[in-house]
Amino acid sequence: MTMSRGLRTFLTMTVLTAVFVGGTYMGVRLLFSKPPSLPEVAADTCRNRTLERGEQLSTNQVRVNVLNAGGRSGMANRTAINLQTAGFLPGTVGNAPDEVRIGNVRVVAREPNRVDARLVGAQFKGKVQYTKGVPGDDANVEVLIGKKFVGMKKKPVTAMKAKNRVTICVPDLTEPVS
Repeated sequence: MTMSRGLRTFLTMTVLTAVFVGGTYMGVRLLFSKPPSLPEVAADTCRNRTLERGEQLSTNQVRVNVLNAGGRSGMANRTAINLQTAGFLPGTVGNAPDEVRIGNVRVVAREPNRVDARLVGAQFKGKVQYTKGVPGDDANVEVLIGKKFVGMKKKPVTAMKAKNRVTICVPDLTEPVS
C-alpha cells in the first residue's frame, strides 16, 4: 500500500511542527528557569604552615599577584603566565597605580626576607627590589614589573629552603563545603 503524496506531506509537516513546538517549549523553560546554585566555598582560602629551617617551599604553595608599573601593554599578563608555568598559583593581574616608579622588578611581601618572597624574586633577571607591604587579595607575594624589566630566568627555581623557622599562609585549593 502506498501513501499518497498529500498524506505523506501532511504527516511530515505534523511531525516537524510537533518537534518545533516541543523544542520551543523546552527552550523557553530553560531560558526562564532558576540557575543551579553554586557550591559554597570555605571562608579560609589558606592555611598556616610552619616551615622549619632548611625545609623547602615549592612554587605551588605561593600565590602571586602581578602588576604592570612599566607602561608596556601586556607585561603583567605575560609575566603572570610565565610564573604559572613555573608552578606558582595565579593571583590578580593588573596595572600598578600611576605614581609607582620601578626600575626592573619589585617584590612586595609581608616580610620581604621570607622564603616565599625570595622564591618569587629568584625567578627574575636583573636587580630585584624587595619591599615590605601587604599584597592585595589572598596573595602571598605581589610583583610589580617596571619600565626597565629585563625578563625572567630561562630555568625557573621551583623550590627554596627556609633560612629560619617561618609560618606562612599556604593557599588551599578551592573546595566546596560539605
